[in-house]
Amino acid sequence: MSETTEELLTSVTEPAAAPKASRKKTAKQEGVPSDAIRNWQDVVPQIRELKEAGATVPEIAEKLQLSYVLVNQVMVQSYKMTVDTIGVFERQEKVRVGIE
Repeated sequence: MSETTEELLTSVTEPAAAPKASRKKTAKQEGVPSDAIRNWQDVVPQIRELKEAGATVPEIAEKLQLSYVLVNQVMVQSYKMTVDTIGVFERQEKVRVGIE
């Protein structure tokens, strides 16, 4: 209790620095091509690399602009999942680019 009333008031009334607003980087900023259709063979290593870096399936899907199902298919690789992965990927790429 060595602080005086004035010191206490000063520390309480001084404005704190406002936190800086931050925005999530969009996939476009991360280098995902917005006008070209990607190859599935090129995307799978990116998915695995992000997973090894500790990213979750939803984070990877958002960053690479993929559906959760496709990313999860690569992660799980279960025989119980019957998804035409390449067909779904090609369709989603056309939609992402704006062809369909």
